[in-house]
Amino acid sequence: MSFIVGLTGGIGCGKTVISDYLGGLGVPVIDTDVIAREVVRPGQPALEELVKEFGAQILLHNGELNRDKLRGIAFSSQRNKQKLDGITHPAIRRECEQQIKQIDSAYGLVVVPLLTASSPFLKLMQRVLVVTAERKLRIQRVQTRSSLTREQVEAIMATQISDEQRLEFADDVIANNGTIQEAQRAAQRLHETYLNLAQGQ
Repeated sequence: MSFIVGLTGGIGCGKTVISDYLGGLGVPVIDTDVIAREVVRPGQPALEELVKEFGAQILLHNGELNRDKLRGIAFSSQRNKQKLDGITHPAIRRECEQQIKQIDSAYGLVVVPLLTASSPFLKLMQRVLVVTAERKLRIQRVQTRSSLTREQVEAIMATQISDEQRLEFADDVIANNGTIQEAQRAAQRLHETYLNLAQGQ
């Protein structure tokens, strides 16, 4: 089994900058956001369960999931968020475990945006890297890439654990408040650390 590094951080912190960089170095990247999209494609059991729970309003005309619509509903209350997680998380974890088994490199990166101290995903990892960023930067980044309003972004942030809580189970931290190049340099340093750790396990 390969050495597994978990990558996490709140919405808009810049996890993708780090995972794209490490992936470019040849590190296998398993992104649970990508898996999350796969398990809710038309015909998948998880999508059928979501429609039963939240109604056909979460679908686009072509039958695919309207992610912004579901996000708006799910993050409007803690109860809805728990229902969403209860449907999608087990399916995501099963697929993640299958992909980890196929890694044949020194180490692999598993991106889990919603990682918490009690998450079953932690059992799959030997190391956890947390990416942080200032609140205003995070809001700005999310609004730039989506149709979400500031209020919707803040509502999502309110349902996620804080950076302080993430740091409690972090082994490594990248504070992504500067340029992309600065974040990449930090990732390069950690890449070398992880290669050494993987060789020593």
